[in-house]
Amino acid sequence: MVTRDSPVAAPSREAVDPLAPVSLLWPPGHVASPGPPRITAATLNDLDLRDLVNVLSGHDVKREAFVTAVLQELGSAEQAVYRQEVCEALLADQRLTRGLLDAAATMLDIQQLRAGTGRATWSVSIVAKRVLELEAYVKLATLLRDELARARGTVARSRALRLLHGHLAALTGTPAFVALQRELPAVRATLDRVRSVTIGVNLTRDLSPDSATILSIDAVRVEGRGPLLDRLFGRGSSERALSPLYNVDLSNPGNPLSRDLQKLLAAVIQPVADAMGRHTHVNAQSLDHLQKEIQFYLNAVGLVHKLERAGLPTCRAEIAAPDERLTVMSETYNIALALRSLAEKLDDPTSHGIITNTVTFDDAHGRIWILTGPNRGGKTTFTRSVGQAHVMVQSGLRAPAATARLSPVGSIYSHFPSPESEQLGMGKLDEEAQRLAEVFRVATPHSLILLNEVLAGTSAIEALGLATDAVRALRLLGARAIYTTHLHDLPTRCEEINATTPGRSLVGSLVAGVDDSDGGTNGVAGSAGHAAQRVPPGSAHGVIGSGHRRTFRIQPGPPQSVSYASEIAEQHGISFPQLQRLFEKRGVV
Repeated sequence: MVTRDSPVAAPSREAVDPLAPVSLLWPPGHVASPGPPRITAATLNDLDLRDLVNVLSGHDVKREAFVTAVLQELGSAEQAVYRQEVCEALLADQRLTRGLLDAAATMLDIQQLRAGTGRATWSVSIVAKRVLELEAYVKLATLLRDELARARGTVARSRALRLLHGHLAALTGTPAFVALQRELPAVRATLDRVRSVTIGVNLTRDLSPDSATILSIDAVRVEGRGPLLDRLFGRGSSERALSPLYNVDLSNPGNPLSRDLQKLLAAVIQPVADAMGRHTHVNAQSLDHLQKEIQFYLNAVGLVHKLERAGLPTCRAEIAAPDERLTVMSETYNIALALRSLAEKLDDPTSHGIITNTVTFDDAHGRIWILTGPNRGGKTTFTRSVGQAHVMVQSGLRAPAATARLSPVGSIYSHFPSPESEQLGMGKLDEEAQRLAEVFRVATPHSLILLNEVLAGTSAIEALGLATDAVRALRLLGARAIYTTHLHDLPTRCEEINATTPGRSLVGSLVAGVDDSDGGTNGVAGSAGHAAQRVPPGSAHGVIGSGHRRTFRIQPGPPQSVSYASEIAEQHGISFPQLQRLFEKRGVV
């Protein structure tokens, strides 16, 4: 059964109609725009992806919403491969990258022309701007077509670029495009004959302005006052005036001179208007969507170059089958930490001090990891790096790692510390239990679940019991997960959990702040530079008691190690028996 959380997607065939629009981000058969978000804004914030969004948007706030939507979509395996091929083609062919950079600049010109057309009040100006727009459109289509044809060997390795080249070849070969391309030079020549207007002003005997009229329409522009010799001998291609140029508003339709001027100009450019009338069906906006997509790739390529100049590895991740629920990376690191460090080390980016680490989620080693260690040991940084890598790879970007093999996840759920809920009657444990319950209500075996210091709003004894139930539920579910905690007794229960809880996903222990015994450089990208290393799971038994009567009375006295955590957990439905029944009801176990 395929659910919304499932990353499975059937492969699409090549576009049947070569004139159908082609997207460089979404394969044929997909809507060419970001789909519903599979990562909430809160999780995006938990993963610390703001710096990545800034880089991929070129630090342009107007592009941030698009980039954020692409990352939140968490693309399927097919989408990831489709985009990876484009990234690798641009990284392999710098000339092709420069060609797409020129194309992006032309697209920006078209958009600015279109915006100016919307503000135009003269009908003749609208016609002229339409000519400029169509000229830019023809330039763009032919530029992209020729650049992709030149890079045929590189393009052959990318399905998206092959489709785009085929689309542009078909588009530029249509009778309508050929006719437009043939007529535009003559249209341009007609417009270039209208560069200025000479106006005669009659004066009275006392030299006061009396009346004015249009004398001629000229093919040269009038420039402001120039050197005396230029005015005497007519040097240059423009008419030199005897005084500086002044801005005069002649667009006011209430001005009789303005009305006459527009009539004269309309008569002069009537052939242009007729020609444009024959091309009203030409959709110069048909390539507009490529501007955001090309810019996304150009910024992605720039990101790779920045990281590699600093000596940080990147790689094209191998996409594994979704049902393998596999995540294996070597020398991976936290991309947000890397970008911030590089921004601070502009003079010597190689002095960033980022420590890389190995990540493994599989059947043999473990799929649910309990991560413990000291404060500032890199636990949160490591946890975020796993989610960041999945977002990047499934968005078609290179992985921040030396090697990577990932099964796409259908969604990423996170639970990081947050301020205590202000809801009436909701304490910190209530809020945490509610958030965790929401995760278990929607997560599937294809999810990635990142839990950072959850269920800490109670005593250590009761927190250990609640955390044990949560980890048992993760094993039962079979999702990839990291449970970061200061409960050092929790990982000692790994063997017991694996032995007593059904499920194919092993629970294992990770420890931050442990020196790598083999002397390698595997480590968490954290300020302390400690390693996160797998250790053999231990075993222990813990018992939680409850059944205390609540009085809600606040009074002096010795601690009783009671906070009614079990009752709160049951109230929100996150005790293990409740979660087991929930999964059985949902049919995910």
